[in-house]
Amino acid sequence: MDFANSLLQLVSNLWGLASKPLGYICDLKDIVEALKKETRDLEAMNEDVKATVEREEAEARVRRTNQVKNWLDEVQVFIGGVDQVLQDAGERDQIKCLARRLPRNCWSSYKLGKKVDQLLNEAGKLQRKRELGNYTSPLPPPSVIPMPVDDTMGLDMSLNKVWKWLMDREKKNRVIGLYGTGGVGKTTLMKRINNKFLSANHGFEVVIWVVVSKQLNEDNIRHAIGERLNIQDKSVHSLLEVLTHKKFVLLIDDVWEWLDLSKIGVPRAGLENGSKIVLTTRLMQVCDQMNADQKCEVQCLMPEEALTLFKQSVGKVLENCPQKIQDLAEDIVVECNRLPLALITVGRAMASKNDLCDWRHALTTLRHKPHELEDMVEKVFNILKFSYDSLDGATQACFLYCCHFPEDYHIIADELIELWIGEGLLGNTNIYDMRDQGASILGNLKRACLLESGLYSLGQPTVKMHDIIHDMATWIARDHGQKENKLLVIENEEDMSMEMMSKLVKAEKVSLCGELTGNINQTPPMCSQLETLFVRKTNVGFLPRGFFKSMACLKVLDLSGNTNIKLFPEEICDLINLWYLNISDTCISELPKEIKNLTRLRSLLLNGISNNVLIPTGVIASLPLNVFSMWESGLEKEEEVVEELGGMHKMIDLSIVVYKSSSALKIFQSLHNCIRRVKIMDCEFSMCIPISHSLKERVEFLHLEVLYLQRCSMHVKMEITQGMGRVCNYSCFPSLIEVSVERCGFSDLSWLVHAPKLQKLKVWSYDSIEKIIGDGIAGEELATSRLFSHLEFLNIGFLSKLRSICGHTLFFTRGANINIYICPSLKKLPWDSSNARESFSVNGSKGWWAGFEWDPTARVTFQWRDEGSVEEEMTFGEAVRKMNDKSNWNPTIGFRPSGPSE
Repeated sequence: MDFANSLLQLVSNLWGLASKPLGYICDLKDIVEALKKETRDLEAMNEDVKATVEREEAEARVRRTNQVKNWLDEVQVFIGGVDQVLQDAGERDQIKCLARRLPRNCWSSYKLGKKVDQLLNEAGKLQRKRELGNYTSPLPPPSVIPMPVDDTMGLDMSLNKVWKWLMDREKKNRVIGLYGTGGVGKTTLMKRINNKFLSANHGFEVVIWVVVSKQLNEDNIRHAIGERLNIQDKSVHSLLEVLTHKKFVLLIDDVWEWLDLSKIGVPRAGLENGSKIVLTTRLMQVCDQMNADQKCEVQCLMPEEALTLFKQSVGKVLENCPQKIQDLAEDIVVECNRLPLALITVGRAMASKNDLCDWRHALTTLRHKPHELEDMVEKVFNILKFSYDSLDGATQACFLYCCHFPEDYHIIADELIELWIGEGLLGNTNIYDMRDQGASILGNLKRACLLESGLYSLGQPTVKMHDIIHDMATWIARDHGQKENKLLVIENEEDMSMEMMSKLVKAEKVSLCGELTGNINQTPPMCSQLETLFVRKTNVGFLPRGFFKSMACLKVLDLSGNTNIKLFPEEICDLINLWYLNISDTCISELPKEIKNLTRLRSLLLNGISNNVLIPTGVIASLPLNVFSMWESGLEKEEEVVEELGGMHKMIDLSIVVYKSSSALKIFQSLHNCIRRVKIMDCEFSMCIPISHSLKERVEFLHLEVLYLQRCSMHVKMEITQGMGRVCNYSCFPSLIEVSVERCGFSDLSWLVHAPKLQKLKVWSYDSIEKIIGDGIAGEELATSRLFSHLEFLNIGFLSKLRSICGHTLFFTRGANINIYICPSLKKLPWDSSNARESFSVNGSKGWWAGFEWDPTARVTFQWRDEGSVEEEMTFGEAVRKMNDKSNWNPTIGFRPSGPSE
């Protein structure tokens, strides 16, 4: 019995050893099928991961992680190996014996089966490794961010001196101070230093630009440095940790007092690694306080340079004018004391003056308007005030309004114009005439150098005041310093003292902004003369009972950006003189019905409110609004509010987001003369736009500037009456400058030919669209319409079937930026080397460029971004060959007007 058990155990063990090898031979077909299935699953996973990574890389400034790169590479290698094994298995399956049950060569089949089994195990491991966490990680910030700067005069010597110090590796030149009077060009010089890093080999990892301003705020400086370094933790410790291990250049603009770098997070010891700090200040002693190793005084221009700069600012008036005017111009340059800001400002003011009397009066004004204030006012303000005095009354009032904002504040241009309208500074005409007047005034102020372009905020242009100009405007607004309490701008908690609160009694204009809570939540102020109140972007969570009780004269109230305010202060409904009310970017979700009491309200702004806002029935219809804006906000009772808007008998400036098809139709049918910005989401409707000579029959969206369509199915038909001629000659969207279409069911966007001023176009995530502009528009008509001739940005992406932007040649504006993401069927763009008269750039993936159709002899400038934005000019054919040799790159092709090579 024991022998039998032992024998059975032996047989069992032998079978266990032999069964797996036998399975390799006998079950080869089954395990091959299992491998095919696992491989198909792995290929599907691979495609999903690739699609996710490519989408994230296209939509944000990120790159795939090394873990994801390795996994994708391993999958590709694995699939290649599987293909060869499966081919061998197919051939082996044809060679069998014993009624095709067993292979003829068992040893070869055993090795093949074992290989298949190993691949099965490897496939399982790769599938389990798919759980990689984040597929992408943020890209490091660019080493240098270019700064906008105009043509300069007389700064080359200072620039070369400072650059030599920066490139000097000796430790004695670690901190460099630039000092000089306001308006002399210190910031301009600093911008040129910053931009010089763009084109030079400098050896620094990052160049950081920070503006300090007169009101020193260390938290703001830390935040700016942290944002530039792209780090979440902006504490002192975190900044010290990061900067200690980086070789950096820190450019600190507009320092007014000693700045403790250690409290900001800038390591002084870290400068031992060759890092540099450059600062600008109006005070030489600040350079000493900051222990500057080198100091450079930025001086006024030499006489010849000053005259040249003044003539450039005046323009053609001085080219063929009488000698007496030339002599007066030279005398004015002397009176301006060769200060660049004054020369430019006064020069712009004289740009349209060609009468000898005007020039004599200008010189007399500059020479003989004494003022009792300190030297700075006498030497700068009176010169700058000359430009202010040359403005008309409305423009002067609009200019002074800008000093309601703090120094270095980037004011969104659109918001500023709306405030001017709300304040009543632009008269009481048609709302769009007022808006045009505001835009014209803004342009005049910029051309006069009283305002300058700022950085874009939320995709919108901004303006800002130079510090000296801001000081001058504040001085004028306070009746030349005689009424200090007339205008109060409070930016920090320290200013919220009881003494400051007592000044509110006689205040007419008050602006509270920044990290404020303080007394505003405690004691209601007494402000019987107050006409304008800003409480913008503060930490205030509520306004105490009685806060508005003494503000019977209030006309403008701006509570925007206070995200802690959740309830509408009902006392506002008693402010019967109120013209302008802005509660944008708060958490207010409901308006009281008593808001009907505001019978003089002209502007109501509720932008960027995350919750849907409930507006009681009849409120909108009862208010005499000129401006109603709910951009990026939702509406409760949307159809009801839109119906009330449609029933108004006056033209208003309307910005709105709608989700109902009936609301969208109402807007396009009844409010087409009022709508300025509209976002339509999740709607389905058809619209017919009659094109006719008859004004009664014609439909024009005269004021529509921004159109966003998301997840919509919308059919637009242009109905042409007899005798209209070419369709493209008719512009039913004459003001449309920005269009965004995402995930919509259009067959094409041919109606864009009626938007001649289009500047921005985004077309994203379509499954069906094959052409942006359909074939129904003739090439001759497109040439007449100059379609896309104003286009600055074109973003198209995730359009799997897109074959053509337009079947005919188009002319893009100079400097146009074209971005193409995952459009595999798009092989040609609507231009050729002969009509590329202006320079523009195209961004696309490596695979897309490789299949791109272009005249191979055309000369282009190819930029290889992975090599520090190096540009090379070559033929397109040479560029394609070079790109095929590069494994890691992000290209931009800049098309130049040179055309094909000879």
